Amino acid sequence: MRAKFYRFVVLALILSLTLGTGVGQASPQSQETAPPPILLRVGTLVPDLNVFPSLPEGLTIPGYAPDQLGYYIVQFQGPVQQAWKDQVTATGAELLEYLPDFAFKVRMTPAQASQVQSLDAVKWVGIFQPGYKLSPTLVRDGVRLYTVRIERGVDPSPIVDAIAQRVSLLVDGTGRKIVVAANEAQLQAVAQLLDVAWIENFVLPQKHNEYGGGVIMGANTAHANGYDGSTQIVAVADTGLGDGTPQGAHPDIPASRIVAIYNWPGQPDSCFASIDDDGPQDVDSGHGTHVSVSVLGDGDANGIGLGVAPAAKLVFQATENWANTSFFCKIFAGADDGYYLTGLPDDLNDLFQQAYDDGARIHSNSWGAAVDGEYNSNSAEADQFVWNNPDMTITFSAGNDGEDANNDGVVDEDSTGAPATAKNVITVGASENDRADEWPCDTSLTYTSHDAYQDGETCSSMGGKNILGTAGQRWGFTTEPLNSDVTAGNPEQMAPFSSRGPTDDGRIKPDVVAPGTWILSGYSDLYQEGYDGDPVNPKNNSYQWDGWGMPFNKYYKYMGGTSMSNPLAAGGAAVIRDFYQKAYSHSASAALVKATMINSAVDLLDENNDGVNDNAYPIPNVHEGWGRVNLANATDGSHVYVDDANGLNTGDSSSFQYSVASSGSPFKVTLVWSDYPSTESASKNLVNDLDLVVTSPSGAVYKGNNFSGGWSVTGGNEDRTNNVENVYVQSAEAGTWTVEISGFNVPNGPQPFALVVDGDFGNAPTPTPTNTPAPPTATPTNTPVPPTATPTNTPVPPTATPTNTPAPPTATPTDTPVPPTATPTNTPGATATPTNTPVPPTTTPTNTPAPPTATPTDTPVPPTATPTNTPVPPTPTPTPGASSMHVGDLDGVSTNLTWFWSADVTITVHDAGENPVANATVDGSWSSGFGGTTSCTTDSSGQCTVTRDIIFNRVKNVTFTVDNVSHASLTYQSADNHDPDGDSDGTSITVSR
Repeated sequence: MRAKFYRFVVLALILSLTLGTGVGQASPQSQETAPPPILLRVGTLVPDLNVFPSLPEGLTIPGYAPDQLGYYIVQFQGPVQQAWKDQVTATGAELLEYLPDFAFKVRMTPAQASQVQSLDAVKWVGIFQPGYKLSPTLVRDGVRLYTVRIERGVDPSPIVDAIAQRVSLLVDGTGRKIVVAANEAQLQAVAQLLDVAWIENFVLPQKHNEYGGGVIMGANTAHANGYDGSTQIVAVADTGLGDGTPQGAHPDIPASRIVAIYNWPGQPDSCFASIDDDGPQDVDSGHGTHVSVSVLGDGDANGIGLGVAPAAKLVFQATENWANTSFFCKIFAGADDGYYLTGLPDDLNDLFQQAYDDGARIHSNSWGAAVDGEYNSNSAEADQFVWNNPDMTITFSAGNDGEDANNDGVVDEDSTGAPATAKNVITVGASENDRADEWPCDTSLTYTSHDAYQDGETCSSMGGKNILGTAGQRWGFTTEPLNSDVTAGNPEQMAPFSSRGPTDDGRIKPDVVAPGTWILSGYSDLYQEGYDGDPVNPKNNSYQWDGWGMPFNKYYKYMGGTSMSNPLAAGGAAVIRDFYQKAYSHSASAALVKATMINSAVDLLDENNDGVNDNAYPIPNVHEGWGRVNLANATDGSHVYVDDANGLNTGDSSSFQYSVASSGSPFKVTLVWSDYPSTESASKNLVNDLDLVVTSPSGAVYKGNNFSGGWSVTGGNEDRTNNVENVYVQSAEAGTWTVEISGFNVPNGPQPFALVVDGDFGNAPTPTPTNTPAPPTATPTNTPVPPTATPTNTPVPPTATPTNTPAPPTATPTDTPVPPTATPTNTPGATATPTNTPVPPTTTPTNTPAPPTATPTDTPVPPTATPTNTPVPPTPTPTPGASSMHVGDLDGVSTNLTWFWSADVTITVHDAGENPVANATVDGSWSSGFGGTTSCTTDSSGQCTVTRDIIFNRVKNVTFTVDNVSHASLTYQSADNHDPDGDSDGTSITVSR
């Protein structure tokens, strides 16, 4: 375990920053010893050294006919001068796009090429080969969709006709960018066409917004459905915001949406000898501006900078200032003078309360302590505030301490920071980001990149796009597959630096993950290098940090780390809260927001970064927790919910029934409760322990958090550790499901809870968003910093347990509105008020039994919702004397789609006399290409079918294996399994794409 030292270090900003201190790229050699390379996507050309990319056969040509206009690369002797370009065009050649270093793509005849080669300013002329036109990221697996760009300056019509003759399908043949369906051989034929300029994977048209939130997390879909955060106020506590004023925050955050900006300078202490209070401006890293725009920026005209909740309002709390550290801290903590989060208060309740009083119900925090899973005082304070204010959702970044110390190629466990180890917050880890535009930078910037991996590079020398690097190069991972894992580009992967769970007491952390590498967001307009002539910061004689790589422009730059994934999730919390407000006129509790986010999350497919989407670590796991945030799922109206404010005491229970309309779809139940705060001295931090039990129509019992292969299994023990419990049934049977929540041990009750259930409920009404204005208390006002809001800043917190500050009564949410009519629930009284009594931790409240009206009664399912029990037809009844059964046939088929394929396996069950057996349950598992377990029940013909959906096309085949067959009166004899078709052994069958 790492040493836990002084509080100012412990609370250091998780500046996402994972600063890129790994192996750097060597500086280019001088032109005298080696020519500058020509940097193409397909590879590097060094003509003087005869170094060229290796291209497939058929994608190179020796030259052009004498009078034919062809395409060449012309490289100049050095930095390009206008006079040199004029000399080339004087020959009649046409300069096209620039190619780093010092080169152009040029259209000209062989005779013109000869003239150009003779110019003193020209270093080299060569053919622009057909193989250079193919993106190295092309997926060449069967017939796929691709975008083909035609060269400018030519008539596209004959080229489109020629392309149409060479591909499977011309999807869109208009303009200079056309979409085709083709296989690999057809792609090569298209690349050989003279005036085809470029071929890349097709990407659906969309605004050029931040892909992490808009595309990967599904925020675009939520926005389109009307859920944009307009009813919500989000608080962000971070370094600073723009120039510190509402008018100068950032172009994407207008003053009209800023409720207040507060300055928390802190006070000198034993470590910070003196603090230079510079107000709420963001001068050093631009971190606070970046995260704020990620939460709620409304984007530029092209969608750059579009936050996850682009209509939400902002309360900003600036906590960073320049500190002159004491001799003691310099010697023993290595803390030189610099910028620190000096304003973070001793008691985080003070920070949260200020934002809460201004109407904020989401609080985003991209900072924390490297405590390796410990539950510390800050963790308890965060839990305490949510307990006292159950409608305040608080998010924290998990930390950037992921490492592979044992060099086994998998990121180690137990590195979550604090307060991210708190129970009641949403702890956010980082997955990889992906962008269709491939991380462009500003070519007008002439200085070399300060990124360690881009040593000696300018934006132009990188071809206008940032070099991403690998986890080995940036963060020092030495063992495969982590070492060579590219830092972005696969949204199914975890970011290796992201801190992992569990907490020291075994709780599942992080709760969810969101994209956290190469996130493009706001840039503070202070001390920017290369823009507006801004001077350097006089405090450190430096420009503002550029972030990862080089900036997009003066308004946006890239950053990465869990600091960046956290605000995306916080914006997601605002969208979810906006959904409940607009769709149900309900002020969602923190527990309900968290339950919805977890229930709708998706399981990453490559948590161990080995490049194979095999789901080697299905949820829940220490890497991603319950999966990646998906706001499209969270706001599609398919789920029903209970937001119970009355709560349960020890021995109390609530029962709810849900009618599943048809079998085969997932049925997902999530229970979350905001628990009473624990203490640092406890080795287990769950206080109020509720249990979740789900019973199927046929009587199968599932207990919370008993998972295998990403899905719930029957049996197991009750969870005595987590305040999040899930039951996810992969293929639910039709009929009435019962969900029971009971208070196993509630020493500080009653304990409120939230329940989210998603499944096939038939024709449940889809909620329609209404534009409900925010409550009056949430009306933004530009309030100056009140004198009493400036807290003291003592490095070591007092050992005394903080008192619980009660929530204002007017801010307390009411209970849940009645869920959709398709889901009968036993909901406590709708007018009930939350009863989280703010008792100081040193005082243990008595367990007062819940009043009779607070205990929901068991309401039976209405007759119309109760499925009928259809008797088994006579034909499948086993023959008299038959006592065993076996698999008599396995048949597999595949269905191919554009991006995915699916596999179906039909199982036939026979008795000993080879007669069909009905009502036999077949349990099986998938392997080879995709994992997971599944089951089905045979019909009157003795058959049932299992399906493996959404298999990526890179996976060639999957194998289904029958693990068990069960029946009320017959025993399973696997040795008798057979297949008359010979396409399997009766137990396992492989299905190919």
